[in-house]
Amino acid sequence: MDSKYLVSEPSPGFRVVCYETERFKTGRLSVGFVLPLGEQASAYAVLPYLLSKTCAAYPTMVKLNQKLADLYGALLTPSVSKFGENQVLRLSMTFLDNRFAFSKEDLLLESAKLLCQVIFLPHLSASGCFLAEDVEREKRLMQERLEEEYNDKKAYALRRTEEIMCEDEAYAINPWGTPEGVAALTPETVTEAWKTMLFTARIQLNIVGNGDQSKVVSAFQRAMSGVKRAASLTPLRAGLQPEVEKEKHVTETQAVEQGKLVLGFRTGMKDTEKDFPAFAVMTDLLGGGPYSRLFRQVREKESLCYYCSARLYSRKGILAVQSGVETENAQKTEKAVLAQLREMQEGGVTEEDLQNSKRSLLDRYHSVSDTPEEIEGWAHMQICDPRFKTAEEVADSLLSVTREDVLAAARTVKLDTVFLLKEKEELPCCTK
Repeated sequence: MDSKYLVSEPSPGFRVVCYETERFKTGRLSVGFVLPLGEQASAYAVLPYLLSKTCAAYPTMVKLNQKLADLYGALLTPSVSKFGENQVLRLSMTFLDNRFAFSKEDLLLESAKLLCQVIFLPHLSASGCFLAEDVEREKRLMQERLEEEYNDKKAYALRRTEEIMCEDEAYAINPWGTPEGVAALTPETVTEAWKTMLFTARIQLNIVGNGDQSKVVSAFQRAMSGVKRAASLTPLRAGLQPEVEKEKHVTETQAVEQGKLVLGFRTGMKDTEKDFPAFAVMTDLLGGGPYSRLFRQVREKESLCYYCSARLYSRKGILAVQSGVETENAQKTEKAVLAQLREMQEGGVTEEDLQNSKRSLLDRYHSVSDTPEEIEGWAHMQICDPRFKTAEEVADSLLSVTREDVLAAARTVKLDTVFLLKEKEELPCCTK
């Protein structure tokens, strides 16, 4: 059997997305929690990583790993991200399909039960808090992740652009928190964050695999019945800001071998769902594939940069153009990118361009069901969307986009922030 997504809401703020299939050797489960990006970002960020290491039934990492091994090598994976101005925490499990279990175990249900234990029954001290040594371990590991992000200059440049561009907006906050915020965490503050997460977060359970998925939903409902839930749950926040208040130009210097130039644009989007198709095609035509303007003109023809691509962050209404440049070419690259956008705004889109973009985008959406991870990932990507849409629905909406729609979208795009990360200048050698 291979079905489409089945979506239900067993209780307010608890959405379930099921996809039953026998096509794969593995299945996939995930639980996502939606919280507002804010001052508690650091405390929330360590939670999935902390919860994935132990639980009351398996109070050490060795014991939990042994349980995962008993489930034929199941994998338990934490992650943190931001969608619009929402911080999203996720715990995922990949497990062997029931058909391949030697003793006919229900691995789908057993994996779900373990996920419930990890989330709702964690390993706490006698005082009811997370253990100090566990919290300190996760603080150290989160500091290392933040350091790795800082050392990844492409990621760092994009993050800095977001911070500058959205200085007074929640979107500027790193979903992993800050080094200072992480350092200040205590077992008490992390425990309080866990309780708040269960109390106020919108929750989405995604199930991909072969088996009785209703038993999985029932297992989570039983686990959640012991948790007090708020009458008013966390609202879904997009934080669209169509207008550019002030154009900003910021340059930083670091010990980098290649400069990083990021141009941040406000798209003018006013309705995320309604406006997405036209802006998705427009962004792809600007800087998506090898047929795009930025690739053909800025990178290939003018040879101004090592890479140049555009990405749409539709839940925030932001478009970012990222490029790797030599410092002496940064200003030329900026002008070339703006020139390509201006040409689009003035009508420089052909029907051939439009069809090339649509074919590329459709290929991406049609490949969503190729693996359990991609199927679950598609469901997870919509955790902050009020209405769930299949990949086919989105693909169909792209097909209806016209050249005039693309031009109209391009004309509302305005430059907000230019961020350049350049190499430090070598000081001249001096002799005594």
